[in-house]
Amino acid sequence: MAIAGNSQHLNVKSFFAATVREALDRGHQELGPEALLLNAREAPPEARHLGVCEVVLGVAPETGSAPPALMRDSRIDEALVEAGIVPEVARDIDRAVQQRIDRAPVVEMARSGISRLAAETLASQTAAEIASRFEVRPGLQPVTALVGPPGAGKTTTLVKLAVTEGLRTGRSTRLISADTQRIGGAEQLRTFAAILGVPFQAVESTAALAQAIDAAPPSGLVLIDTAGYSKASHDELAGGWAEFFSRRQDIDTHLVLTASMQPLVLRKLVDFYRMYRPSKLLFTRLDEVDSLASLYCEAVQQQMPLSYFGTGQLIPEDLEPAGKERVTESLVRQLPADLRAVA
Repeated sequence: MAIAGNSQHLNVKSFFAATVREALDRGHQELGPEALLLNAREAPPEARHLGVCEVVLGVAPETGSAPPALMRDSRIDEALVEAGIVPEVARDIDRAVQQRIDRAPVVEMARSGISRLAAETLASQTAAEIASRFEVRPGLQPVTALVGPPGAGKTTTLVKLAVTEGLRTGRSTRLISADTQRIGGAEQLRTFAAILGVPFQAVESTAALAQAIDAAPPSGLVLIDTAGYSKASHDELAGGWAEFFSRRQDIDTHLVLTASMQPLVLRKLVDFYRMYRPSKLLFTRLDEVDSLASLYCEAVQQQMPLSYFGTGQLIPEDLEPAGKERVTESLVRQLPADLRAVA
């Protein structure tokens, strides 16, 4: 139901329905998608029979459209797709944001000014929805392993964790390398262990790794580095490592990937390393990207928590516990300028 009116600069109409979303849809069907949202409120008693919610829309009489400086309806899905979010996730977020706005108390919405109702509510609800869709879970179990493709930064990250989560917290720490297939694969970690003054052991089989874990003090921290395998070489060289880690659920296994990877590449790698049964995703090279869209999509679609972020090569400075704020802010920066100003 609509009631027409006039203002100095706009042709104004009120639309009534059971929800704000429904009233907005009716108004945009009649006035066009560029109609400006002027107000949203609980319908007054004399108009309650038309619907419990009232929205007021306006269009400029000369052009039939609203002034462009004020935020109109959602452009969230388009902005997130441009930022690198896969379309299905972007559409889900957009729909969920609209549902959040529909559930917002109409009386509270009416207290906002014209532009702040459209912009502030949309921005805050978008940020909240983005954050609600993934989890972060930093921290290490007594026995922790890093698995992942070649070049992802497993060894460097392991050393950073040895310092930040081991030595700095007073936990006795030992490093184990299962990277014995690659020439010199264990030597880098052996060198770091000597610098840090912590025990080191290289193992060539799953049986040797199991024995090394059992021999470690139960109160300490055991960090296990593994070889990076390509899909083509895994069956020939892996030697049962995937089966070992999938059985040993007492081992906290983190899948290490780089934030600079494209979504399709990430998806294939996560699917491939699923045989190791990792419980968390750890991303490196955040310093090389402007948007964290790819890692966000993978965390959302795989429903796997993020553990740590590698932000550079410095040891141990360039490592931080995964946080929702960093990821959410990266995506909010991709929103239209009129939303970013109040996000």
